[in-house]
Amino acid sequence: MRLINIRFILPILAGLPISLPAQDPTLDQARHVNLERAANLPNFVVDEIDKRYTARDRQSGAIRWNYLDTLESEVTVRGIDVSRRWLNNSERIAGNFWPKAGGFGAELKPLFSPDCPTALVPAGHETLNGQSVSVYRFTSPPGGCFGFVYSSPRKYNAARRGRVLLDASGSVVQYEEEVYGLPAGFGWLQRNEIMRWDNVRIGDESYLLPVSAEFIWRLDSAVLRRVTAEYKNHRHFETATSITFK
Repeated sequence: MRLINIRFILPILAGLPISLPAQDPTLDQARHVNLERAANLPNFVVDEIDKRYTARDRQSGAIRWNYLDTLESEVTVRGIDVSRRWLNNSERIAGNFWPKAGGFGAELKPLFSPDCPTALVPAGHETLNGQSVSVYRFTSPPGGCFGFVYSSPRKYNAARRGRVLLDASGSVVQYEEEVYGLPAGFGWLQRNEIMRWDNVRIGDESYLLPVSAEFIWRLDSAVLRRVTAEYKNHRHFETATSITFK
């Protein structure tokens, strides 16, 4: 698995025009496909392996990540509701887990619903896993449909910006997001996320589901936190757990 070190590249998206073209068949198709997907998200269980790192915030040069630990858990997903059961000794070392937001389809409706203020503009094409994908930049103002981010005991519905990569069918196969513009004293200044999906089999069916992710937080204490996640062994769930996170 090769994850992307985002190095806070998304701020370059600030100031981009947000008006949509009069006709965009690719975007129209993406809205239809992904809103249908959001309305029919599967229920499943997946094993998650998280590696945590810390670093000092640097104004220039490469970030020097210091490995902290590895956590393993079994994650149960019902639509966009998620619960976790720690495996091995992960619960003992988890501490403040640096909880993540979204990633299992929660982004689709805020991105594509006509009732949401998210703006998408075409940004060309790239190659992902040997396949050509369409790229769209997006922006969403504070108070938009993406919902709250948390820094206990505070919460704030922050602005978002980033990119989505679409396969030939219009489905989102990679989601890149930056949360920014947080109020003073919130506890962290910025969160960057990259989530990648691929086709996986559960029983006799194939589903487009998360396979890897990366999350980076920039704290107001000049500290960076990073989690890389790998999702393996997707399967139907048989029992429910009661510990939830958002």
